[in-house]
Amino acid sequence: MWKISYSKDLLMEQLTLPDTGVTLYIYCNANKTNKVKGVCEMSLIVRAAAEDVRSEDSEQLIRELSLELGLLYGGDGTAGFQQSDVETPRAAFIVARLDGHPVGCGAIRPLDDQSVEVKRMYTRPAYRRKGVAQAILAEAERLAAEFGYTNLKLQTGPLQPEAAALYERVGYYSIPIFSGDWDKVLAFQKDLVHERVK
Repeated sequence: MWKISYSKDLLMEQLTLPDTGVTLYIYCNANKTNKVKGVCEMSLIVRAAAEDVRSEDSEQLIRELSLELGLLYGGDGTAGFQQSDVETPRAAFIVARLDGHPVGCGAIRPLDDQSVEVKRMYTRPAYRRKGVAQAILAEAERLAAEFGYTNLKLQTGPLQPEAAALYERVGYYSIPIFSGDWDKVLAFQKDLVHERVK
């Protein structure tokens, strides 16, 4: 199944391979699209999928994110996340890969029967602005729909304006803070329109 979505500079095609459950996210720079043929001249294939949160790759990505957040905001940078948060039903830890190399991660953990929280969104610096975070979010949304949730919520800090801009660009809207007591947190939600998986 192919799904196509657009952002300012990126065209994304989502391909779910039949009988495998593998979803690929194919990106091309909209400015590099051959207008006559309608095809991308340069593309990037990101594979984002649920993986073991305790694998070596997952733990390394979590450490890198925690270090980055710790430098931005102080503290240990974990933002209250524990690996056990995604070792429950209807939860997942997602790793994005390019050519098998881990380049980013994200997680979804249940808030209640209808809502799931997106956590641990991270893209390694060398791979930013290449569609990696968008692929992680798309897979989080696909899994949330598969698990029967009706919405995703997330929070980010004021020192991450690029993250907030991405969330708004892909359909998240501002909501009141739903977790914690730091009044500078930016909270977002995206409602899912889907058929329940049978």
